[in-house]
Amino acid sequence: MTSGFLPRFACSVAWLGALATTTLAQELQPFPAPQITVEQWTRYADEVRELHEASAQVYKDKQIVVFSDPPTRTFWVFTLKDHPAHPAWITRQMFEDGGQVRVRQIGYFAGSEPEFAKLFREYQERNEQLREDVEKRNR
Repeated sequence: MTSGFLPRFACSVAWLGALATTTLAQELQPFPAPQITVEQWTRYADEVRELHEASAQVYKDKQIVVFSDPPTRTFWVFTLKDHPAHPAWITRQMFEDGGQVRVRQIGYFAGSEPEFAKLFREYQERNEQLREDVEKRNR
């Protein structure tokens, strides 16, 4: 845990919590810290699967499964057993703020912190690309 990822992540979690309503905070932040137990990962994955199984998209090449909830623009990205960060997940929620597309992102891991940090950064980069693409389309 010497990477410094957890303190930076905790600041992001606090920022997200301040932005989100109570209901959204429960969906986006089911736990107070990014490091969780395997049991917590399993329980949350089961809850998401139960509610959003029809939306499941498995990407075997990336070793992830993605669930979505279009009405809330929320996406859950869970690692599969052969992913280096497993067990982990990233939750992303798109929203509009002042005419700009934004993405709330939070994640949790019960496996390797460095591998999780890579996965988390990968999705932060995707968020930035999404924002740029939307801005270009709206010009």
